[in-house]
Amino acid sequence: MKDLFYNLLIPFSNRVAAFSSSKLRVLAYHTIDDPYLFEKQLKYLKSSYKVIGIFELEQFLFDGADLPKNAVLITFDDGDLSVLDFGLPLLKKYNMPSVMFVITGLIDSKKTFWCRWVELAIQNQGKSYAEARVVVNRLKKMDNEERVAYLNKLEPIVSKQLTRNDILKMHSEKMFVGNHTHTHPMVDKCTSEELQGELKTSKDSFKNWGLPGYQIFAYPNGNWDAKSEKILIDNEIKMAFLFDHQLNKKDVNPMRISRIRVNSDTKLHEFKVKVSGLHSKLMKFKENIT
Repeated sequence: MKDLFYNLLIPFSNRVAAFSSSKLRVLAYHTIDDPYLFEKQLKYLKSSYKVIGIFELEQFLFDGADLPKNAVLITFDDGDLSVLDFGLPLLKKYNMPSVMFVITGLIDSKKTFWCRWVELAIQNQGKSYAEARVVVNRLKKMDNEERVAYLNKLEPIVSKQLTRNDILKMHSEKMFVGNHTHTHPMVDKCTSEELQGELKTSKDSFKNWGLPGYQIFAYPNGNWDAKSEKILIDNEIKMAFLFDHQLNKKDVNPMRISRIRVNSDTKLHEFKVKVSGLHSKLMKFKENIT
């Protein structure tokens, strides 16, 4: 039924894509779970859109340069190893630039990203993945101090993470490494002092790595508010990406760049509908009537 639904939407999505060809599209991935389908997505993007890099976007936002028609920026959040192992080789194969937003506190560590850590800890108690996700989502809504207190009660779970050499390799192969905070808190749930600390520590990490990506930021979970935005600006962040599943408007706010949520294992007809912007419109319509 789902496949049929998206197949029926393809003609309409083609019209939406053509009508909005001047609008910037930013795709937000997390992991590469299906390299075969991800490669099909990349082939489609190469044939139907113009994949740009972070520097082209920077020139558009700050230097008055024009974007090409059907511009798409590919981004990844959290620094998952699958992007290095499976995503980067395919992006290199098709000569496509991209952006990886890393959690600086995980680089060169054996820590587990806290969302995954909670999932594993809850499932180790005999509960389902769905039950574990309920806990994760509840933690995202807590004040940061309360969330950290919960995490401090969990037994550590060891995971393999990206190394400094990994991210230097990514950077050298057209995958720009950007800033996703030091520990991935919900920034709108942080105190000013907590967020200042996150930014200072991540800035120090980028300086130690010799990489320029500190100022290019993605909000963890897409959470933001006016207070956190001001703190980011005061701490020299010049571009910030949301997670709102929308195309960008004609006048793009550099601190509120919209992104479309996509997955590597999404079938191509559904992927086409999402990239076109039609899916975003349907989701917004659904929210407005419920």
